[in-house]
Amino acid sequence: ARTASGLFLWKGSYSMAEIRKMTLADIPAAAGLEKLCFPDPWSAKGLRDTLREDRACFLAAEKEGTLCGYLNATWVLDECSLNRICVHPSCRRSGIASALLAELKAFCRQNGIGSIYLEVRESNAAARALYRAEGFAELGRRPRFYTSPEEDAVLMGWTSE
Repeated sequence: ARTASGLFLWKGSYSMAEIRKMTLADIPAAAGLEKLCFPDPWSAKGLRDTLREDRACFLAAEKEGTLCGYLNATWVLDECSLNRICVHPSCRRSGIASALLAELKAFCRQNGIGSIYLEVRESNAAARALYRAEGFAELGRRPRFYTSPEEDAVLMGWTSE
């Protein structure tokens, strides 16, 4: 279905979770996942403010009524920035991150967005492997991009076919 602005909305079901558009009601749970999963978590206010942006794509992965993962992306023109993808540790390696990425790619294709870019910690081998498996290529590095601890970021990108 299309929104008033012409963008597609989606709702996908996967065996591991239901993927749907994230709402403001999901923010407290998403902020909790942030604190659980990242040394530099986004605040509830930051998530809420970004979700309200016109060019934001937030997806929720819900399992048995509980938010088990989410994705936060924004775009300008035909480029999307994957700001965050987060899956509860007990739900990892079950395909939820891949499902969230598949829905983001579908959203991009449907809306004429040709590429997705992201930064990932150099030490996050699992995430880098996931992104490579999902068709992302390493494009470069951003020295000392992260703090807590200080670390380089690996810049990765995906282009629609």
